[in-house]
Amino acid sequence: MDLKQMQYFVASVDSGSFKRASEILYTSQPHISKTIKSLETELHMELLQRTARGVNVTAAGRKVYEYACRILVEAGKIQNVREDADARVLSIAANPSDRLTELFRKFYVGEMKTGIQTRYLECGTEEIFRLVHRHQAEQGFVYIDEKQMTVFRQMLEYRHLSFQELEKTEPLLLTGPKSPLYHAPYVTMKELRELDYVQMQDEQDTLSIQILQRSEDYQYHRRRGQVLITSSRYLLVQTILETPLCSISYGICPGSAGSELLHGIPVRGAKDSITFGYIQRKRDGISSEGRRFVEFVKNHLIRGGKEDEI
Repeated sequence: MDLKQMQYFVASVDSGSFKRASEILYTSQPHISKTIKSLETELHMELLQRTARGVNVTAAGRKVYEYACRILVEAGKIQNVREDADARVLSIAANPSDRLTELFRKFYVGEMKTGIQTRYLECGTEEIFRLVHRHQAEQGFVYIDEKQMTVFRQMLEYRHLSFQELEKTEPLLLTGPKSPLYHAPYVTMKELRELDYVQMQDEQDTLSIQILQRSEDYQYHRRRGQVLITSSRYLLVQTILETPLCSISYGICPGSAGSELLHGIPVRGAKDSITFGYIQRKRDGISSEGRRFVEFVKNHLIRGGKEDEI
């Protein structure tokens, strides 16, 4: 098998005839037909049924078509390796964070005239590990609860990654005007266990909800139907504003969450319980673009966000 056979086959399936496939690929209809026939002979199966109106893909052909499409996509990536190697690229994976998202936006605005290529993905910590380990992200910015730090470091060692701490922070209880705790200066652990929650999907079983101390507390809430889980940030914020439901979060900042009515309440006893930093591959280090972004983040953290509150 070769790429030309794959290309001719996919084009014939997509267009429904050898004639239209030949027009798309700037070749002759007999050449298309002959090439696909050689593919069928090599695979010992019929891929296309020839009719007076064109071609129909067989059951076996549909399976081969799926694989052929993947092969062509990956081949295209290989052909672009040299071009990508010469480009200035910054690929970041991060836990959802209003503050980091805004910092990345400002960094990109300052760098975009230099021709830098960027990718910024928000995802859970497990996915960040996978992306960095597989070279699909250069850096992964994460929030780690102190109770998870031992397991977190074991995962780093297993995947040959390192972690650089940037700051200590704390989770907040996000409340709206209908919450009885809306004007509270702080919230206690006991009060947390008496609340109903709306949580982002990536956070529901990981960092922020760990503030409930024991997993059985959270599972108790879920069994009673007192936890609404969503992947929609808009739904989460609107639910907090319009109902008594609250949310425990390290990433959503009330000042930039789209509503001034959202209130973030500190959790008593949880100060500095969350570590914010980034993971990277041990052997590779980070690019000059990655180093500049880290310095940009560090400088903002040192200023404490006082110059332009996020």
